[in-house]
Amino acid sequence: MRHATLNVDGGDRNAAVRELLTQLLQSGFVQAVLVPKPLADGSTVVQSLVVDPEQLRDAIPIAPTMPVQSAHILSDLTRTPIEGRIAAVLKPCELRAAVELTKFLQVDLENVVTISIDCFGSYDVSEYADMSPDQRVGALQSLAGGSNDASADQLREACRMCSRPIPIGVDLGVGLLSGSSGSIPLSLSDRFADELAEALSLELTESEPEGRATAVETLVVQRKEYRDKALGGFAEETASIDNLMQTLSACIGCHNCMTVCPICYCKECVFDSAVFEHRADQFLSWAKRKGVLRVPTDTLMFHLTRLSHMGTSCVGCGVCESACPNDVPVASLFNSLGGKLQEMFEYVPGEDPTVDPPVASFKEEELVEVAPNE
Repeated sequence: MRHATLNVDGGDRNAAVRELLTQLLQSGFVQAVLVPKPLADGSTVVQSLVVDPEQLRDAIPIAPTMPVQSAHILSDLTRTPIEGRIAAVLKPCELRAAVELTKFLQVDLENVVTISIDCFGSYDVSEYADMSPDQRVGALQSLAGGSNDASADQLREACRMCSRPIPIGVDLGVGLLSGSSGSIPLSLSDRFADELAEALSLELTESEPEGRATAVETLVVQRKEYRDKALGGFAEETASIDNLMQTLSACIGCHNCMTVCPICYCKECVFDSAVFEHRADQFLSWAKRKGVLRVPTDTLMFHLTRLSHMGTSCVGCGVCESACPNDVPVASLFNSLGGKLQEMFEYVPGEDPTVDPPVASFKEEELVEVAPNE
C-alpha cells in the first residue's frame, strides 16, 4: 500500500471526500461513482450510480446508515462485463462481502475501484430518518471522537460489536480515524496508486500517518470488549435447543433476512421451493401428534440451514437483523455461531481474495481436533 493526505477545508470531511469523488469522475479515471445520496425529502440516503459530476454536489459518502448491502448492487453491476471503471464507495463490511462474492463468481471487481472509509458504525434507516440534519452531524462528530454516549448506544447492534471497522485490501482507503481536522490520511493499493495519485494530484509516501495505528487499535479494543460481552450473554440465552427455539420464536418466515443478505445469492432456494409447500393434511397430522403446532413451521430449520450454508462467509454486516420486522436477533446468531465456525476453520471472510472459503475447498483431513479419526 502507498499513502497520501487529503486536505480538508473548514473541517468538513464529507465535503472533502465528495470533492475527491468529483475529481475521479471529472478526470475520466472512472466513468461512474456508486455513492450514497439523499432522497428528495432528505429522510435517508440510498446508493446511487452517478455519471454526472454535478450530481455529486449533495452526495454523503460518510453517511452513517446502510439501507442496502452494497455487495448486492455490485453483483448486479458486474454480472456481465462492463466498459470503463466504476468507483464504489463501500463500508468495510460491504467491501468484505464483495470480495467474498468474487470467490463465488458473483462479483467481478476487475473494473471496480473500491473506495472504503473507516466506519464508526451505522444507524438503522428508521433511526437515521428521525434525526435532524444537525443531529446527524453531531452524531457523526461524536462517533468520530470515540465517544460512548447516546450516539453510540443507538448504533445497530452488529456495528457495536464489529471488530473490523477499517477497510482491508481496498483500492482507496479513507482514514477518518486519526485524521486531523485539516487532513484525512489515504491509503492506495499498488493496483491503482500511481493513476489515483495523478487523477487526484496526490503526493505519495511509503508510510501511514503517525498515530493512526493507535487510534485504530483503540476502537477495535472497544468493539471486541462489547462483542465478547454481548455474544457471551447471547450464548447463555441459546445454550439449549429449546432456548434457541424460544429466541427465534418471533420469526414469521418472511425470509427478509435471506433476501437482504449478500452472501445468500442462490437463484433457487429450497425454502422457496415445493419442498416446503406442505399439504393441509400434513399440518393437521403434525398438530394431532403434539396437540399443538406452531405456524409458520420450519423456522428453526430455515435459520440453521442458512447458518450451515453461509456461516463461514458471513461478514457480520447485520442487514439481516435490520430487515427483520419482529426484531429477531439474527445478526447475533450469525456472529455467535458463524463466528465460531470461522474460528474453527481459521477463516476471515472477505479479507484475503486468494484464500478459498471453507465450503469451496476440500481437505482429506479436516477438523481432526473436533472429530478425531478413530
